[in-house]
Amino acid sequence: MNKPLMLLAVTGMLATGCGAKQEEYPNTGSAVYEKMMGSMTSVDELVLGQNYYTTAALAVRNESGARLGLLSRHDKVTVVSFDGISGKSGYVQITFRKKSYHNILDSEKFFVSLKYLSESIEDYRDFKGKYFVIQNLATERLRVYENICNAQKVCNHKMVMETEMAVGENTKETRSIVGSFRITDWWKFYQDHAGHYPSWYRDSYPEPPKAGSGFLKWFKSRYMPVIGDDRKGDMRGAFGWYTAWVGPNHHSQWTHGTIGWGSDKDKLIKATKKFSINLIANPRSSGCSRLNNEAIAYLRELLPVGTPIIKVYAKEALLDKNRSKYTFEHDSWDYILTKNNAYSTTNFSADKSSVLSRGVGKDRWIEEGTFSVDNYPTMYNFTPGEDLSSREAKTSTSGNVYRVDEDKMKGIYYVDAGLLENYSHPKTEEIVKGGFRNELAPDYVILTEGNDKSEATYTRPEGDNDDEEVYIVTQEVNGAGAAVVERGDKQYASDMKNAFVTGENLERDSEINIRVQVSSGSIAKFSLVAVDEDDWKLVMSEETSKSSDKLIKSFIKRYFKNKKEVAVRVRVNSSSVEIKKSAGRNVEFIYKI
Repeated sequence: MNKPLMLLAVTGMLATGCGAKQEEYPNTGSAVYEKMMGSMTSVDELVLGQNYYTTAALAVRNESGARLGLLSRHDKVTVVSFDGISGKSGYVQITFRKKSYHNILDSEKFFVSLKYLSESIEDYRDFKGKYFVIQNLATERLRVYENICNAQKVCNHKMVMETEMAVGENTKETRSIVGSFRITDWWKFYQDHAGHYPSWYRDSYPEPPKAGSGFLKWFKSRYMPVIGDDRKGDMRGAFGWYTAWVGPNHHSQWTHGTIGWGSDKDKLIKATKKFSINLIANPRSSGCSRLNNEAIAYLRELLPVGTPIIKVYAKEALLDKNRSKYTFEHDSWDYILTKNNAYSTTNFSADKSSVLSRGVGKDRWIEEGTFSVDNYPTMYNFTPGEDLSSREAKTSTSGNVYRVDEDKMKGIYYVDAGLLENYSHPKTEEIVKGGFRNELAPDYVILTEGNDKSEATYTRPEGDNDDEEVYIVTQEVNGAGAAVVERGDKQYASDMKNAFVTGENLERDSEINIRVQVSSGSIAKFSLVAVDEDDWKLVMSEETSKSSDKLIKSFIKRYFKNKKEVAVRVRVNSSSVEIKKSAGRNVEFIYKI
């Protein structure tokens, strides 16, 4: 997630500053974080003047115990006094090792709970595992590789999974960052601390929308948890089934799932990239790498804590244009998603055989399915930034999502071998770096002189995914139009809101509102509602159906025969949207695109 979201969380914490005695989770503000203690149990284990690391998001207080702000996990502090806060046990006075900690209010002295301090942190920099991950932000592709190097340290890795992802919106505040990271935690059904994005599932929450539901259902109030007397939340289940936290210098950008079910496959990943959806909300990402839920569940099975995740913005190529070590046959993985260990880092994978071996009862199962694992590498050509348009870009990838000029692109990423050649991150304002400050990528990800490049290709082979749909620009059709009645003998002024057209299709997840001005001050209101793949209906508002206005009552009786909803046909052409009610007296609504 992005910095503004974290700041919102911190602001919420600060609001309870003087009421520390009533705080449910006084040290961290989170039920989970409250359990994530460090190695210290008493003041006797601390050394004055020594540096320590925070093991969780940690509250900072003044001498009176009022909360001043929140440190992030793995921030470094120095213990300067064992004299704590009067009336509170387990607090020590600290100073900050750096001044970049956000939203810590000024004070003469600062105190934290010693239970959340540790002498060192595990940064996993030297982690040696079977797999590593490369995310190419330019093409919005995540690939997992089996680490394969010979005795001479010449590496030619095997790709074992490729999947589409959605990266951050192309704005200064929300773009995804590049860098070399390690997985530091796996969360199940994660939600942000401010509660803007409630967990995909929790026993105390309403059931999430059903599989196959439209995108916008996940924003509706009835799916949000009840906090106090109100339902709280902006988007249900935005982090999906699993979330991989990464570090260091993560900018609160994780790799996680999304709304929807496993049976929805990548439908809602593609939906997050639609122009119309992003006009309504910001579902694509605020910097995180968003995957479909089957994909993130499979990664949770495959990748332990410590696994490297390398995020690049690179041109793609094939080291072996024939991809001779690959076949088109996909692997499959059976899973069972369970309700257990929600909002927890103490979680298990959804691997079906593991779930069955643990004896999890069927009453705790949520969904059972099979994930088809794409293990055949596909490269995507770079699209020059100055020529890129939404009509040219693919649904699955643009080849240059942040429209970086070609002269800023350095080096190559061989997608079939998991190797970088002469690569460096583009030096442009669109690309911000995180991760280890002095590591582009682990050594085994860098191409060496021992690698054979005789079969390399830098142009996407013909026939590769030629069936991909072309991304067609989506247009908003809010505005005025006419309601033509009785074959043109009369017209009423009309307008439409919340309507979006993609190509020749009207978006079916939007709540489209139509108003007809019967006379000055008399307005009839309707909603256009999708029935199935082809059919629509015009639904009269309660306000209109119960109106005492004589002109509105006459209009409804004459043209709708007092029916609250009628079937209509929708037609989209190059210049207009036409909505036609042909049963009974004809009414046709026409809106310009």
